[in-house]
Amino acid sequence: MRKIKSLFVLVSILVLTAACSNSDNDSDSDVARLQGKIVSYNEFDGAMLDITEADMTKAGFSLGDVISLTIDERTFIMPYYDGYYTHHGELLCVAYPTYPSICFTANNTGLPEELRGLEGYDVTISMVEKYGCLDVQNAMNVTYSNERDDYSDLTDAEFANARTVEAGNIVSGILHRSTTPFTNDINRAYYVATYLEKEKVKSVLNLADTEEKMLSYDMPAYSRQLWESGNVILCPLKADPTADEFVNTLVAGLKELPSHPAPYLVHCMEGKDRTGYVCALLEGLCGATYEEIVADYLVTYYNFYLMTPEDAPEVCNTLVTLRLNPCLMFYAGISDETLLPDVDFAQAFTNFLLTHGMSQDQIDALVSALTTNHLLQRR
Repeated sequence: MRKIKSLFVLVSILVLTAACSNSDNDSDSDVARLQGKIVSYNEFDGAMLDITEADMTKAGFSLGDVISLTIDERTFIMPYYDGYYTHHGELLCVAYPTYPSICFTANNTGLPEELRGLEGYDVTISMVEKYGCLDVQNAMNVTYSNERDDYSDLTDAEFANARTVEAGNIVSGILHRSTTPFTNDINRAYYVATYLEKEKVKSVLNLADTEEKMLSYDMPAYSRQLWESGNVILCPLKADPTADEFVNTLVAGLKELPSHPAPYLVHCMEGKDRTGYVCALLEGLCGATYEEIVADYLVTYYNFYLMTPEDAPEVCNTLVTLRLNPCLMFYAGISDETLLPDVDFAQAFTNFLLTHGMSQDQIDALVSALTTNHLLQRR
């Protein structure tokens, strides 16, 4: 089997990221310089530039450099990565594999309001420190393939990142998670649809799509059956689980979920971040421990990157620290991640939902939908 590229470096990512964000070394500032414009903003409020990764390379920039970006007489220092490897809300320029050009943004949150709406503005990118964040880039530079043959050791369901959620008091087979079953952009929709039909999934919480997108898709047959049944709840979320828009949209979807028949599926595009955050909330609400939530979250990284906590402990710990833990802390209302293993998530997440628009009856209905064995009742 062709190995999926994963560079594992034993490094404290948090320390390095902080160092990158505060670097003041401009000794190489005359080595690389590039000018361009903001041409548009993506759906996550990131500014898309008319500069490609090839342009950056030609100008002397490399992934892992610390750069400055100047716009409208304001200069910002940030890392240049091929993924979202910074802390929540920190600026970066990202050459994300599926983006057509370089994106200037902030991790999870998108750009702040004062840096939006600047289409057509000139930007200047300059070198601050060559390879100043290379250790972070190397440690987090994990890529996946969309070719089924590259995952010969995985089942079709694992390749589709499709599985039942078994944590806390959730009944086995009631709640599932996966990549998208509706669009085949990452070559997994047909594998997901086969899994859903086998598991007799009846309802979907779709965290990725609007109705306009759904109407444009050439879906697998079982996926179209779900869509036409009226049991696909459209709940399109952006990247930031702490944003009001994210929470309000999610709460509306969670209120609706118990009125649809089980079993349920939660998905976004890859079934990784947005799906991971929402499943973590549902797991905790149903009594899961911190260890159970983390274990389920990291299964996705095996399915995509063949990476486990045993063979890549530093990278997995960093993924949890940078991505999952801030979300859990927000839901639980705490600011110290060392407290997470001792949190009563069922109570903490109930309080979170109560303060964000759900009634106790609605929460009880949601928990009951996930912890009652509907499968036995229907057979």
